[in-house]
Amino acid sequence: MEPIGERLAALRKEKGLSQAKLAKLLNLGTSTIANYELNKRTPDPATLKRLADFFDVSVDYLLGRTERREVFKGEGYIVREGEAAYFAGYPLFIRLVERLPNFTEEEKESLLACWRWALEAVEREKKRRPQKEKGF
Repeated sequence: MEPIGERLAALRKEKGLSQAKLAKLLNLGTSTIANYELNKRTPDPATLKRLADFFDVSVDYLLGRTERREVFKGEGYIVREGEAAYFAGYPLFIRLVERLPNFTEEEKESLLACWRWALEAVEREKKRRPQKEKGF
């Protein structure tokens, strides 16, 4: 498994960026990028996400958990490695996601709000249900 620093340096070089230029683009200090690449510091979760988004790779790729940068690019959306396994088991979700390019950004936000509400409702209901005892 490669440390994050090696992956980050390789991605930066692929884009033809200096540490200073990458730092400026991400509003970070040049020394911060240097420390990440030297594995002296590890990015916090929010910065990891920003780096992954910037380089169009998954956080798992940055962390060295996978060799695959991304799994699927569709029209206007990306399904990352962990998500792909989930969606692959549910053709209904795939059909729904395939329809997303037909919606405006406002409509997509509305769908996302409904999805979050539904997930929260399901999680609340699961907490209310008594846990079944194992073995019975």
